[in-house]
Amino acid sequence: MAFKKTFICPYCFSQHKIREAEFRCTNKRCKDFDDIEMTIYENGDLNKPLKGKKTFKADSKISITLPKYAFCPECEKKTFKVVCPSCHNALPEATLFGRDMIISIVGSRDTGKSHFIGVIIKELIERISIKFGGNMVANDDDTIKRYETFFGRKLYTDLQKLDLTVSSERSVNNGAYKPLIYILNFPHKFSLPFFNNPGKEINSFTFVFFDTAGEDLNSEDTMSTLNKYICNSSGIIFLLDPMQISAVRNQLKTESISRSSSVNWESTARSDDIMARVSRLIRNNNNLPSKLKIDIPVAAVFSKFDAIYSIIPEGSTVLETSPHCANKSFVLSDWHNVNQEVQGLLKEWGADSFMSQLEINYSNYSYFAVSSLGLDNNPREDGGIERPRPHRIEDPLLWLLMENKVIESSK
Repeated sequence: MAFKKTFICPYCFSQHKIREAEFRCTNKRCKDFDDIEMTIYENGDLNKPLKGKKTFKADSKISITLPKYAFCPECEKKTFKVVCPSCHNALPEATLFGRDMIISIVGSRDTGKSHFIGVIIKELIERISIKFGGNMVANDDDTIKRYETFFGRKLYTDLQKLDLTVSSERSVNNGAYKPLIYILNFPHKFSLPFFNNPGKEINSFTFVFFDTAGEDLNSEDTMSTLNKYICNSSGIIFLLDPMQISAVRNQLKTESISRSSSVNWESTARSDDIMARVSRLIRNNNNLPSKLKIDIPVAAVFSKFDAIYSIIPEGSTVLETSPHCANKSFVLSDWHNVNQEVQGLLKEWGADSFMSQLEINYSNYSYFAVSSLGLDNNPREDGGIERPRPHRIEDPLLWLLMENKVIESSK
């Protein structure tokens, strides 16, 4: 399979031509050098730079791609390790051969982004990818370790809700700010020339999950520094906290509101303001005039559905179990009903400003409602939960995969 012409680094989100990628020596006996690029990426002290083996470009004078290996100019040993020229992180093979799938998960503070990420990764590995005949695996041991440290252990072992993600402006060394990188493999049917029987090949996707604090979306200056990944997204999942809507709060018990929110809703940035900032960031980065709509698909998602499902009209499709995995395709009739129902609720509850931001800025969007922890699993006062049993958490992601032609749809 041929290399792509360009790639997006799943660590620093910089875009490069394939031939700009570098190799790193893997010979343990080769001497170490100051690694300035990695030091900057790790927010280290440039006066005490990190050490690493030699990085270098392959000696390919005529090739427009990369050779499979290169020889270290220091020790002359062969190496197969390819790294990003901007940050010197090792590039997954799927980044060079497969498709980049950066799914940005954004929203204001305390909208449930960490819970969504922690649960959707678990579900993708253990259920969703398998139902579609594929699999998802962590790119490396570091991703496995950081998932367990920041998400898995607390959610699935300690059975506790996650703490709010700390702003990177206050905690630049917080490991949650490195992306979690996974490789999603899906079978792809194709027709062999001159044969009647179809064949299959495996399509690989580099999946990147990045847990950004809601505080970091309050300032466009901070966003432009920390959230380059948004501009290179294949899709955006925008989480909406129903507790920010006064019409919702007026219908709920005070206890239910307090158990669903860790911060004062009045102190958090409005969802429509954050949507406006995200849209300006993408437009500025891509030099897109205001008269043209952004073509990145956006899933607008009501999070914390477990806290509000009691006020949803009886018989609503959104109360039912998601059918997509069982059908091994994205069921359009179910999606249409859910989209219409959530849109109708937002109109009824007076969320017109957010809906207007979405309609004005994006050419392709849809509405969803999910619960990462599951219905009747609202955190207790001590933060305790039962094991997550998510409700419709796969819907927005599967819609984005369908829009990116990764999975098929059905009526």
